[in-house]
Amino acid sequence: MTIHKKTIGFSLIIAVCLAGASFLSVSAQNTSITAQQTEKIHSNCTSLKNTLNQLHSSDALLRVNMGQTYESVLTKLIDRFNSRLSNNKINNDNLKSATSEYNTALDVFRLDYKTYEERLSDALNTDCSEQPAAFYDAVAIARGERIRVHADVVRLDQLIDKYQQSLDQFEKDYRSVVQGLKK
Repeated sequence: MTIHKKTIGFSLIIAVCLAGASFLSVSAQNTSITAQQTEKIHSNCTSLKNTLNQLHSSDALLRVNMGQTYESVLTKLIDRFNSRLSNNKINNDNLKSATSEYNTALDVFRLDYKTYEERLSDALNTDCSEQPAAFYDAVAIARGERIRVHADVVRLDQLIDKYQQSLDQFEKDYRSVVQGLKK
């Protein structure tokens, strides 16, 4: 499915962009930074801001494209198929269950992306020349939120696969019933 290619692209963008500012990596928020890190942030402030602005722009476009793709999968494929089955009074409980999980995961993706966007904006609005420690922390927080968004994308892809498996099972069961009626 083409969604997997987009997930890989999203993962690569995460890795490349965040690797460029690797000296900003932290494992916890509000971590003390060394004098050397402070100096690096201060001296590379313009470059760091440019990198974050590029990341912000590319992520916004990627989010729109992925969001539209995930929404289309739901509304144009999953919901329409489930509706047809319901209208024809065909049992599709497994498909409904998979759809419900997907819908919930899509809502989580939207909320987590919004939070990530806000945290990235916080980092962009922090003056790295005057407040390198605050900038460092803001980037670390944004990175954590970005990782959460990535996990949401992985989860959505898993749920698309789960729906496909439920669909395959539905088709198998349906064919067995139809074959039984023909005898």
